[in-house]
Amino acid sequence: LASYDKKVIISGKQIEIYEYKESVIYGYSDIKKGSRGRQTVANDEDKEINREKVFKRARTNLRRLINANIEVDSKFLTLTFRDNVTDLDFANNEFKKFIKRLNYHFNIKLKYSCVIEFQKRGAIHYHVVLYNLNGKVDLNKLSDIWGHGFIKLNRIKGVDNVGAYVCKYMTKTDDKRLEGRKMYFNSRNLNKPTEIKDPETVNAVVGSLQNQSPKYENTFTNEYNSINYKQYIID
Repeated sequence: LASYDKKVIISGKQIEIYEYKESVIYGYSDIKKGSRGRQTVANDEDKEINREKVFKRARTNLRRLINANIEVDSKFLTLTFRDNVTDLDFANNEFKKFIKRLNYHFNIKLKYSCVIEFQKRGAIHYHVVLYNLNGKVDLNKLSDIWGHGFIKLNRIKGVDNVGAYVCKYMTKTDDKRLEGRKMYFNSRNLNKPTEIKDPETVNAVVGSLQNQSPKYENTFTNEYNSINYKQYIID
């Protein structure tokens, strides 16, 4: 077993520092087993709390993943359907075929993250970060490759936390279409954020940021600990 009282997570230019009041122990699997044959039924309040935790965790994971992979020429693409498409299986399948056509047309292995958004009328939109689709892109050609309706393509300029920018489209929903499914998906060839717990390395990172002001900081308490959180964006 090991423990730490500070943790650093590096996602591209974003550095997050967690300082814990009580040391966090890790290195073992803490599995609590209930009585054999016992069935626990969660009440509505418990279910809502769990949904909230899952949603926040998903947003955090996606934000970090995007920031760990964003490039200078990365682009932000919105895909819509001409018809009022509400069938998620159909829509996801059409999106996968679109990615395959992009790979073929540009002769690349596209790196991307995609967020599903439901409009009020139930229609499905996709908001996609295209990490490595570099250079100028013919919008008409891109629209032809999509082939289902309106598209919008933007370069991501002047946004220092692209992950948070994209996650605003990841709206909390109780839509039954997302039961058992992810609210977002990614290509498999992405860089993962780096999590550091080693005290010497953590202190070195913290020391390197002494002359910078955090972009955001907060102190909060969970059911186990009190946490001081700081977020930096490095140039």
